[in-house]
Amino acid sequence: MYTLYSHRNSYAMTAQVMLEELGLAYETVVFNVHVESERPAAFLKANPNGRVPTLITPDGPIYESAAILVYLAERHGGDRFVPTVGDPRRRLFWQWQFYLMSTLQPEVLIQFHPERYFPSDETSRDKLLRASTEWLEQIWRVLDDGLADGPHFLGDLYTTCDISFAMQALWRENQPSDLASYPNAARNLRTVLARPAVQTVLKIHTVEHLADGL
Repeated sequence: MYTLYSHRNSYAMTAQVMLEELGLAYETVVFNVHVESERPAAFLKANPNGRVPTLITPDGPIYESAAILVYLAERHGGDRFVPTVGDPRRRLFWQWQFYLMSTLQPEVLIQFHPERYFPSDETSRDKLLRASTEWLEQIWRVLDDGLADGPHFLGDLYTTCDISFAMQALWRENQPSDLASYPNAARNLRTVLARPAVQTVLKIHTVEHLADGL
């Protein structure tokens, strides 16, 4: 049994998708992570950063979404979701997994929380958002090129990279102004969002509408 600390309609859905993909038994503890008084003590003990997702595992707690994805995939997925050692695709797997977390995700966080960078300066927040939006367009161009042989980052192989991308690209705030100009990325997003495990998680969080019209 796993315990997932989660916030509704958040990036915690990433870990929940993997739990569903693997058919694992788990329970969720859902709360408003942005309200300090609602954060469970056990959650803060497991993750002093106070961020979701955080997963309690038989081996102990783990946080950071990509770490959770790879941990679960390697523990339960066999040769699914992460290319095994010796597979020549493994180099690209790690390239894209790190790119999504180190290049795309910081801009995603800015879109939703510019106040973390400029708590009392609205003008600077607006400038940051505009600059981040422009940089996101460039990131999507790189991703679109990388997905040319799709539908997944590694061609026909569905991996944690695809989950990471879809669960960040799901919200309109993180999408380019003209999604149709990024056909490969849009194809990947549609393909992943159509998976039964992903549909289940979207329904749990009552955000099925986010997949409409893609």
